[in-house]
Amino acid sequence: MPLVSIGLPVFNGERYLEGAVRAILEQTFTDFELVVCDNASTDGTADILARLSREDRRIKVHRNPVNIGAAPNWNRVFELSTGRYFKWVAHDDLHEPEFLERTVDVLEQDPGVVLCHTQTRLIDEDGAELPFDPVRGEYLDRAGNGRIGPPPPGRATSCDPVKRFADIFLRTVRCTDGFGLMRADMLRRTPLHRSYYSSDKALLVEIALHGRYHEVPETLFLKRDHVGTSLTLSPEQQRLWIDTSGRSSRLPPRRQQYLQILRAVATVPGLAPVQRLRCAGIVAGRIEWGEFVLNRFRTQRA
Repeated sequence: MPLVSIGLPVFNGERYLEGAVRAILEQTFTDFELVVCDNASTDGTADILARLSREDRRIKVHRNPVNIGAAPNWNRVFELSTGRYFKWVAHDDLHEPEFLERTVDVLEQDPGVVLCHTQTRLIDEDGAELPFDPVRGEYLDRAGNGRIGPPPPGRATSCDPVKRFADIFLRTVRCTDGFGLMRADMLRRTPLHRSYYSSDKALLVEIALHGRYHEVPETLFLKRDHVGTSLTLSPEQQRLWIDTSGRSSRLPPRRQQYLQILRAVATVPGLAPVQRLRCAGIVAGRIEWGEFVLNRFRTQRA
């Protein structure tokens, strides 16, 4: 059984897939399995995976007979994993060779850390770094459009779970921490990815209630920002992309996210009653109650 499992869900990823896989295979830490779930791709993804898996036995390829949607496929790679530590990998991102070595060392040395990441660099379609405009305070793509930057340093490192909760819930926009290395036993106590857009934020908030985050002060993760990401889809397209079964809720994603977070606040073990109340108060302070009541009325009438 490997120490680390890496889960790579993919659908029609032929443009970037081989680069992403080879970046994992070239890691200086080698005790891992790479679990890939091909979500019924219709391009050259299957051929690329077949060739790469013949080259390296650590690659374990599974193919869904039909496209089950993004969230179920991201959960599937974790369900098939066997390692003590787990990491999700997107088919279009890259990692420096030392990523696993640095993050594994942190989790092995500090049992209070449940998720370890590194600093992040944003890259474009061709791998060029996105520039940061200090005047606008944001990253820019090649067309000059603003892009959301990596999360702030020092997040969710406190021993106080309420402070960790606030760091992720209030101050994290881009959820790159979802690509950090995590403790698999902790992750099994969560609902993983739910079938609505932005569920990854709720998952990261819940993880912060379980324990501390740690960021390695080296830029070893390269997050690709390009026109093919799900951020460019319409809300309806995002709803169908996240789960193709059609069973995903019609409730607004933000409302589903808040409900999932509140369930975590109520159920994550080890929190004192006053800590649960403080976390719930933080969520309540962000709810636009007029819109919440109107959406509830609309749902009841539907």
